[in-house]
Amino acid sequence: MTLSLQLQLTRGAFSMAVDHSLPLQGVTALFGRSGCGKTTLLRAIAGLDRHPGANIRFGDTIWQSSGCQSSGEQSSAGQQGNHFIPVHQRRIGMVFQHSSLLPHLSVAQNLLYGFNRRAKYSPIQLQPEQVIQLLELTPLLQQAPENLSGGQRQRIALGRALLSQPQLLLLDEPLASLDQQSRNDILPFLQRIANQTGIPMLLVSHQLDDVVKLADQLVLMQEGRIISQGPLPQQLLQPQLAASGAMSLLYAHSQGCNNHLLQLSIGKQQLQLPAPLSSSASTQVAYRLRIQARDVALSLTPLTDSSVSNQLQVSISGFNSATHPAETLVQLELDGQPLQALLTKQSVERLGLQVGQQVYAQIKAVALD
Repeated sequence: MTLSLQLQLTRGAFSMAVDHSLPLQGVTALFGRSGCGKTTLLRAIAGLDRHPGANIRFGDTIWQSSGCQSSGEQSSAGQQGNHFIPVHQRRIGMVFQHSSLLPHLSVAQNLLYGFNRRAKYSPIQLQPEQVIQLLELTPLLQQAPENLSGGQRQRIALGRALLSQPQLLLLDEPLASLDQQSRNDILPFLQRIANQTGIPMLLVSHQLDDVVKLADQLVLMQEGRIISQGPLPQQLLQPQLAASGAMSLLYAHSQGCNNHLLQLSIGKQQLQLPAPLSSSASTQVAYRLRIQARDVALSLTPLTDSSVSNQLQVSISGFNSATHPAETLVQLELDGQPLQALLTKQSVERLGLQVGQQVYAQIKAVALD
């Protein structure tokens, strides 16, 4: 299924023009600088804002229609003309920057507030016991929201959203108000929701690190337009993202643990990194590795006298401009996966690097995340 969007609006100097379809599978991130229109688009999807002339379709269900269709599309019988389904009928769960819990209710009462309302007229897919276990909320159930940390309140907000039995989760900067430790604490819960519930998620963020840890698809927005969308590893190659810190995402498979080092494989090549301290994380079968481009060095031959643990044979697929005029982003391919290295132009020239050349990527084990 897809989420089809047609939206045009003008507010003062800001204008938006979107005519795209977004995948309804896994986590799709809307990414861009503040003011590019991410939250405006999310609010239109939710039905919080109604814009004349907009067309929004969730799978086969029309959420909003102005009677106009994109070229090549036909309206189904009975769906002609203006049509708008209000927010409470769209079966969406929403989590914002601030949790907005009801202060006079306990954690358990906040969780059941959305569940009891939705259970009256919607099929029940997630029971309270499931969500409480998923988000590890049992120790918090009898507490008041005012006694919780910011990260704990966001977990309650996530639980409340899940218990509303949504077909789609909309997350608008859910980590923006949290300190770094709280962000690190709640990210595994977001990953767990994505992996275990099967509910598609739309995540709005301007923090690329959060996007790389969570998203499957990346929608890049700029000045009210969607300028690019696609699978996250390929989208990270977009030149517009270099200013946010060029990085890569690699998928690897576990080969066990030795001396507190996690042994992973990508194709026939091996790499290692410090094993996660969490016992549950250490037993994963598949991993996604975030690698900063500045942490990747290149050599023409394998290094024998080096402390670098990971030396992977890669091929050069291209060169992109970097933020600094003295630097170049070297595009690499590792067993069909894209990898980036940030080098000085001087180093590229000194090594004589060319497209199609086989080289060795040097990545310190402690640089992998």
